[in-house]
Amino acid sequence: MAFAVPYWRSLAVSLLFALLVAGAAVTQPLLVKSAIDDRINGLMKPMVYVTDAASSARLAGDERTQGKPIVLGERTYYRVSQSGETWPEGIYPASISQRDGAYYLQEGRSGESGSAAGGEGYALSKEEIAAFRQQDYSGLIILAVLFVLNVAVTGIFTYGQSVILSNTGQKIIFDMRNVMFSHLSKLQTSYFDRNPVGRLVTRVAHDVEAVNQLYSQVIVNLAKEVLMLVGIASIMLVLNVKLALVSFAVIPLLVLVTFYFKGIIREAQRVSRLMLSRLNSFLAESLSGMTIVQMFTREKQQLDEFVKLNDEHYRAGMRGSVNNSIFNPMIGFVGNLALALVVWYGGHSVLAAGVTFGVVYAFTTYVRQFFQPLTALADRYTQIQTALASAERIFEMLEERPDIVDRENAKEIERPLKGAIRLERAWFAYNKEEWVLKDINISIKPGETVAFVGATGAGKSSIIGLINRFYDIQRGSLMIDGVEVKDYKLDQLRQSVGVIQQDPFVFTGNIYDNIRMNRADLSDEDIRHAARELEMDEFIERLPQGYETPVGERGVKLSSGQQQLLAFLRVYVSDPDILILDEATSHIDTETEETLQRGLLRLSKGKTTLIVAHRLSTIRHADNIIVLDKGRVQEMGDHDTLMRRDGHYRKLYELQNDEGPKEQRGAAARAGGALAATIAK
Repeated sequence: MAFAVPYWRSLAVSLLFALLVAGAAVTQPLLVKSAIDDRINGLMKPMVYVTDAASSARLAGDERTQGKPIVLGERTYYRVSQSGETWPEGIYPASISQRDGAYYLQEGRSGESGSAAGGEGYALSKEEIAAFRQQDYSGLIILAVLFVLNVAVTGIFTYGQSVILSNTGQKIIFDMRNVMFSHLSKLQTSYFDRNPVGRLVTRVAHDVEAVNQLYSQVIVNLAKEVLMLVGIASIMLVLNVKLALVSFAVIPLLVLVTFYFKGIIREAQRVSRLMLSRLNSFLAESLSGMTIVQMFTREKQQLDEFVKLNDEHYRAGMRGSVNNSIFNPMIGFVGNLALALVVWYGGHSVLAAGVTFGVVYAFTTYVRQFFQPLTALADRYTQIQTALASAERIFEMLEERPDIVDRENAKEIERPLKGAIRLERAWFAYNKEEWVLKDINISIKPGETVAFVGATGAGKSSIIGLINRFYDIQRGSLMIDGVEVKDYKLDQLRQSVGVIQQDPFVFTGNIYDNIRMNRADLSDEDIRHAARELEMDEFIERLPQGYETPVGERGVKLSSGQQQLLAFLRVYVSDPDILILDEATSHIDTETEETLQRGLLRLSKGKTTLIVAHRLSTIRHADNIIVLDKGRVQEMGDHDTLMRRDGHYRKLYELQNDEGPKEQRGAAARAGGALAATIAK
């Protein structure tokens, strides 16, 4: 409900309109009842007559009289609300009855069935009948006008309510998606490691739409329907208590049906949303990896898996549809059962002169109106269950607290950072107690170029992820310029650390967009100047539209090397104090790499630079090379120092340059064979 609070005024206006619509709807049968009983059957209503002016004056102010007086000869007739009343002397009861197609005016009372109580009576002429009918004609016109106005007012307020609710619902969706995206952008990297993209897309896209139905349709309409139920029930009790109780006799059956289907419908909706999430996750993953799927000719297997998930989603949806197909008709059946009871009991009452035909007609209409909201409530119930299932998943995501946040008294970073980095007895694990880094002790001086080498899984990229706090260490400390990284403001820390990854992400847009990254302070000329400094302007100018060239989703219109060049430019224009290259030249040819090396000399000048590399020939110039193996530091030193030792680094270097003994080359071949076997599995 927190998302609806800012729009409480709009919702309140919608609720007011709903009240007016409900009030107008429940008065329509009363207008029809009045037309039937007071106008169409007006001749049969009980009357009194007087013969002198004094008695006529007494009746003029009597609230029991209805309509205008009718003068026939020396008598003046008045319609009254009820028969059987006791009247003062000089006021006499009278009635009109119908027999054999003729109307008879008689003294005394007549039963509701039309049987005469006061003799044969006086046969009325057409002119006399018209005199009695005159007020009925004008009354019917007034009732018709009121009915049309009622319908018009109902339509106007229904339209207003619909517009306000739709507008409010869209605003709530807008706010929810903004909050969800903002929240997702603050969550730690490990959250995205655990949750597939398709699942998160389902939360932000589909689940929000379901919750919107709760705000824009269910809440206000639910209030309207409940008010209609209360209003209808009250009017039915006022009109005729016995007939109302007969109508309400089916309510216990309705309660049992609703209670039975309550859990079934909610569980069906929950499973359906879960299956949709899995289907979207698989679809997003398959489309992203379609090149690999086609490369390994796995199209049929992927299709089989998709068909399986799609079938599960179909079956979950069908279970919900079947439940609704049973639930809604059962509500309708109960309503028709109530209508049958009204016709049976009400018909007997009319024949026995217990109630008027207009009352029975009103009851048949009210029973339909009574069960229409109940049927709507059944649909609302389904929408509520769907919305609750979606809301549960949304708020489960929103309740995920970011693990990596600013401390209460986080420090501002005074740029530029010197770049001194120190890890002391640092331990880190992606999963609890499954240590990736073990007791790491490293000291990096300001302005140093330090390379991390080692086998795959040794922990090189993990150290990189700790420096800009994509992850936090569980034990020990990590300091930059003598300050614990957790004590810095997170956004300023990441602005101070530039990372060029092995597989850079390219966003939909053009070259300018991907370099600028929404920075308003960076002009097109600044970007072109940076490209010239890094000697990359030539490749950009060769593109069809130069810097305005659309790169497509995930940069599909660019080669891997061109994407990497964009990543270099992106970091270069941000001017970080610490530079990290995580296999940054792996997708670049030798000629381009030489160009980049010259650009990197400008970019890294005076900056602490950390390099993760598998090709050891690219890091020979490093001031310090740190060799990692199974999460531990095995040795450190520059290239020449490490080559003089008979350690891990020298063995790796000789294996890469084919300078090692035959036994080592054989071991490398066996390692490659083992890797191939692992991939095959």
